[in-house]
Amino acid sequence: MINETFLNHLKPVELEFIQAFIYKLTSDKITLDTTNSENIESTVSRCPHCGSFHFVKNGFNKKHRQKYLCRDCGKIFSDTTNTIFSHTRSHYHTWTTFIACELNQMTLEQEVVATGKSKTTCFHMRHKLYAAIGAHIRNTLLKGIVKMDSTFTGINLKGMKAKNMPRISKVRGKSKTDTNRKHKRGINSHKVCIVTAIDEWDTVLLEIAGNGAESTEKYQKYVERFDKDCTIVSDGKQAILEFASNNQFQKDTIRPKPNQKNYTSRNGNSLGEVNQLHQEFKQMIKHYHGVSIRHLQHYLDWLVFRKQMKYQIRAEARKTKAYMLAMKGSVSFVTKDICSFELPINVLTLYQN
Repeated sequence: MINETFLNHLKPVELEFIQAFIYKLTSDKITLDTTNSENIESTVSRCPHCGSFHFVKNGFNKKHRQKYLCRDCGKIFSDTTNTIFSHTRSHYHTWTTFIACELNQMTLEQEVVATGKSKTTCFHMRHKLYAAIGAHIRNTLLKGIVKMDSTFTGINLKGMKAKNMPRISKVRGKSKTDTNRKHKRGINSHKVCIVTAIDEWDTVLLEIAGNGAESTEKYQKYVERFDKDCTIVSDGKQAILEFASNNQFQKDTIRPKPNQKNYTSRNGNSLGEVNQLHQEFKQMIKHYHGVSIRHLQHYLDWLVFRKQMKYQIRAEARKTKAYMLAMKGSVSFVTKDICSFELPINVLTLYQN
């Protein structure tokens, strides 16, 4: 078996020979017609719709892939159902090129040039990729020293049709001193609260908790993501302190003093990493000229994933690693559903007046 222990015992010339052989094998194996389904296990263990083990073979599709019929829910599926490769005609090279573009934060216009696909196709591929990665990054617990805080952003209804708008469209280009416009300053119900937490192993929680100011209830939504023995580092906000006390977490509070330059706790912990993540989030919003509240969580998941990849994976291996993780992720929607995702907050109640 070829593993790290075996390779460490080889001489440099033997390693170079194996590298050349693998490169030739890769060039012969991967062609322009390589399909994504060739990288997925050809055997199916359960129904992706209901989880039943009671299914039978049901012919082949146009691409000669085996189809199955579930005896319990009656739905037909294949090995690519509920994956990013479901209902897609893009080949392996297209997906890897697209993932490389996303890792480098390219815009849709730049991805169109790189992949040769339409802008609409790239938009759909983006959200399938983000959804698959999002399902992967939420499986890790926050352990040890966990630094917590929240950030806020405005409610963006980008892409929503005029007939579905819960409020009158805003007038662009007006002065802030215009008496006909009402501006809500500070943290209010028209702001989206995003809960942030980072542990000492760079595991990140970045989730939309609701609208309005932070509260204990907003933090309590994600209590299952925290290890029972973790220590919460915060800046003394009452909501976080109550969250830690209610769940019997240890607390390490930062209490600023007059003329203090470095804001650290008694144990030397700070919120530097959290503040840096908030800054990266604001830069992402600016880079994409605003992100719709409907799709914001997907962008947050991708931001977290890119940050973890930067810490853990070398640059030349990130594209392949991202592809491998994405193809294992679950995508429970089809293309036509992307523009009709459920909103994370109730904007109809918010704008009823």
